[in-house]
Amino acid sequence: MLIAQISDTHITTADDEDPKFADRIKALESFVRHIKVLDEKPDLIMHTGDVTHGGLPEYYATVKTAMQGLDIPVYFARGNRDIAENMVAGLKDFSGKIVDGFLIYSIDGNPVRLIAMDTHHREHNMGTTCSVRLGILDELLKKQPDTPTALFMHHPPFEVTTSKYPFQFDDPALADAFLDLIAQHKQVSHMFCGHMHRQYAVQLATCTASCVPSLPADNRLGEFTPGQADKPLYQLHRWNGSGFDTKLCAVD
Repeated sequence: MLIAQISDTHITTADDEDPKFADRIKALESFVRHIKVLDEKPDLIMHTGDVTHGGLPEYYATVKTAMQGLDIPVYFARGNRDIAENMVAGLKDFSGKIVDGFLIYSIDGNPVRLIAMDTHHREHNMGTTCSVRLGILDELLKKQPDTPTALFMHHPPFEVTTSKYPFQFDDPALADAFLDLIAQHKQVSHMFCGHMHRQYAVQLATCTASCVPSLPADNRLGEFTPGQADKPLYQLHRWNGSGFDTKLCAVD
């Protein structure tokens, strides 16, 4: 199984005064063209949030237009800049559903089960969780305890040591509760995150966790090679039977 992960596209509309937003649309369009001509196409694409930079319906319409024509499934997790209802309505031809007010859902039928998790805080840009969300996630995981599973979410509930702001959950106790729940479900192999706009990976108690750099170059953080620094970037995750082998890829 091969998964392409993108994140933090922060799309608005091309007619905004700031030219970086037009460049972000071009980055997404370039990614789509790139995927279409790959010799080995991924089985699906996962976007780990901040699909748009404000969540307005017209922003998701722009994303939908840019990604139309892909012949592989595309799935979205919610970022702090997204509005779940608008995202589901605007990208309904792709995927996603709201459960008890949160965008949490599973993708089944593949060698690895995928779960999109909602870490959005209702009052600020930090990540969070709650008893309702943890309950939904726990029930999803209990349904298939023997199926290898990966989580896709926006905010990392762990410290990203290379960042100036390494911890992006609003309450360490809630992050601990999240990680404690994951540790109870040994089938969870990997936790894929966005939000940090940089590449990062760490081994947690019972699974691997990572962050993908932002697709557009203008809002990316961290060090990259000259051949990567000014190009749209994404990651390919290949399931090897016990975990994922990850490759950082640049869009030509």
